[in-house]
Amino acid sequence: MPGAKQRDKLERVLGVAGELFAASDFQGVCMDRIAQLAGVGKGTLYNLFESKEDLYFSIIRSRLGELLDLLERSYDGRKDTLKNLRSLILHLHKFMSKHPHFYLLWKREENTLARSDRLGIAALYGRIESLVLRVLERGVEEGLVRPGLDHELVAHLILGMIDGLRKAPENVYRREEALDEALEVLMKGIGVEGVEVRVTYDRYQHARSADER
Repeated sequence: MPGAKQRDKLERVLGVAGELFAASDFQGVCMDRIAQLAGVGKGTLYNLFESKEDLYFSIIRSRLGELLDLLERSYDGRKDTLKNLRSLILHLHKFMSKHPHFYLLWKREENTLARSDRLGIAALYGRIESLVLRVLERGVEEGLVRPGLDHELVAHLILGMIDGLRKAPENVYRREEALDEALEVLMKGIGVEGVEVRVTYDRYQHARSADER
């Protein structure tokens, strides 16, 4: 396991490279520039990654692995479907806000990764789909979610919904409210007909500042 300094270097490189690759095409980014902005030597960069291509796809693989770990730790089979769906959406939003360039790169290469998964990226996403399926199956058992739904489609819908909300020019407090509204919209699409779902919370994690009131 790499030490703290090595992990710090790796994180800086992944962050800088993700931003550069998201702002340009693959050919428009050079390793020298990444090393310079990340504050590491070019030799160090090639010790961490075999090539520019390896670095590029490592951004997606690394972030997707982090996201999967976050979602699996937040899932609680003892909780009801709405609580798990809300937790899933909140953690997705938090992660994608922290790593805004990851999702762009991932979706850019989605078709390529589907054809060849030598890096294991599609397998990681498959585990996220499996987690979504667990939540949906629990919802079916509770009589809340319609049976027979395409869990892959639902997973894509949730990701797209969160990405859209992330881009909205709203403060953090408002976005958390918007996430609950988005969850209600989602449940109208996947819920059993006639079952009304309302997601309301008296208090949110992020309180309004004095000048927002």
